[in-house]
Amino acid sequence: MENKRKSLRFGLMINSLTVECWQYETIKLLMDNGMKLSLVIQKSNNADTPSLISRLKKKSCRWFLFGLWNDFFFKARSKFPADITELTQDTPAIFCRPIIKNDVFHLEDIDIQEIRNQNLDFIIKLGFERIGGEVLNTAKYGVWSFSHGILPGFWEFMNRKYSTCVCLSCLKNETTEAVLREIQLSTILHSYRAHLEQLHFESSLLPLQMYKDIIYNETQMPAKESKIVREDNVPGNFNMIQYFWKSVWRRIMFHLDDMFCQEDWNVAYCECDIKDFVESDDRNTLDVKWFKKPKKNCYFADPFVITTKKDTYIFFEWYSYPKGKADLAVALKSEGFNVYHKLTDFSEHRSYPYVFEHEGVVYCMPEANKTNKLTLYRFDEERLAMEKDSILLEGFPIVDATLYHNEGKWYLFLVNQKKSHTHLEIFSSNDLRGGYVPHELNPVMIDCSKARPAGKIFDYNGMTIRPSQNSTEHYGQSVCLEIIERLTDKQFVTKDLGNIMPIENSDYNKGIHTVNSDGNIVVFDGKRFVFTLSGFKQQLKQKLYK
Repeated sequence: MENKRKSLRFGLMINSLTVECWQYETIKLLMDNGMKLSLVIQKSNNADTPSLISRLKKKSCRWFLFGLWNDFFFKARSKFPADITELTQDTPAIFCRPIIKNDVFHLEDIDIQEIRNQNLDFIIKLGFERIGGEVLNTAKYGVWSFSHGILPGFWEFMNRKYSTCVCLSCLKNETTEAVLREIQLSTILHSYRAHLEQLHFESSLLPLQMYKDIIYNETQMPAKESKIVREDNVPGNFNMIQYFWKSVWRRIMFHLDDMFCQEDWNVAYCECDIKDFVESDDRNTLDVKWFKKPKKNCYFADPFVITTKKDTYIFFEWYSYPKGKADLAVALKSEGFNVYHKLTDFSEHRSYPYVFEHEGVVYCMPEANKTNKLTLYRFDEERLAMEKDSILLEGFPIVDATLYHNEGKWYLFLVNQKKSHTHLEIFSSNDLRGGYVPHELNPVMIDCSKARPAGKIFDYNGMTIRPSQNSTEHYGQSVCLEIIERLTDKQFVTKDLGNIMPIENSDYNKGIHTVNSDGNIVVFDGKRFVFTLSGFKQQLKQKLYK
């Protein structure tokens, strides 16, 4: 990068001033964050050409059902029309009449020169279908395009792929691109409309994320290029019949599974080092001991362990299906981890009891997302009680907050309940009790396979490891281990190390979403699916009052 700037100049390639709702959000996000919309490149009214979908529908009645569904019945909120006149009223515009060669749009030389004169940093392509030629070289950082294709996520939905990848790419020519940013989202298999809305609105963040990388980290454009691949197959009539059937059947099964197949978690521990636990090929050989739950209508999860001069404590979530919420509990090594002491009795849900020691004091920082606060408590070992110390962060539903103290700075890794499986955020402070400020790159990660925290950050073979939840197929599928390679107020770089899978030969072999260690004890949880009457009543109640 030649000169670092606080703002970038960008252009828009659009077909008209009426765009889709998610595209409006993309433009507004950029402008709200200080970028200047410097040029609108609009297709001339005289250059209107039928879209690929329109051309295919006219070609054969094979796509009749798709046309009917797409034009009259399918109403995704992200595709609602939005007028950008207000956003573009002070922006110069050029109206282009592209030349079409082999289904690729090329701009005329006079238009190319006009674009060059604006000294743009990048161009966002939201129209013009396929483009090629010299226009791709008119902006400093190129022309950026989304990898949506005609029907984003449709074939992932149809083929039951559990995750869908969305990319922002820099176009190199009509056949190749370089991926700038990508996000991984769980495929919503019971509703394609909800899945499409998710893909569209989440992808609207990508240009802003790329902008932050350029400004704060002096990111260079990727040198690696790849062939442009789009799932541009328009579903035929038979495909649409399959789609209608799958949509109805999956929606029914989704609700039935919720009511008749509840998650049943339990806590386990083994006396070994975290290194042995991570490297073990067969964790069944590690003498794993599971807690004994007192009732069928409850479960234990989210274990944390800490050893003090007095005892070793395993903190965990104690969920009650009849109450529809969880409290916190603790088990002591001196009691063989066989007695479970409840620590809280709040009206709201508590979980993820992140426990740590600092300056001789044991603290607990549990999740309480319904309060919109993250509260720090002191743990009294004599009374087995928690006393409020301070509020670290507030204003939104905070989930699975994890502290990391590094080089005199405190980092909070967390997710927002509204996007709890995909959007990792970091806040930092020079003092344990605040005030915490958001990371410049928030959300620092959008990935259903490794965003949500899954326990304490720990050292392993000289590396700093962040455990995270993989919820690609279902909640708490496995734990992903990420190496933190770089962490500052403006940088966050990680690399995958591997995964910790559920204990295969146990009763709780369907999931794992928390792993923690404190020297010679490793604690974790496991999941199975069961039916309980109280769980059924709770799920039914939630659906009726949703």
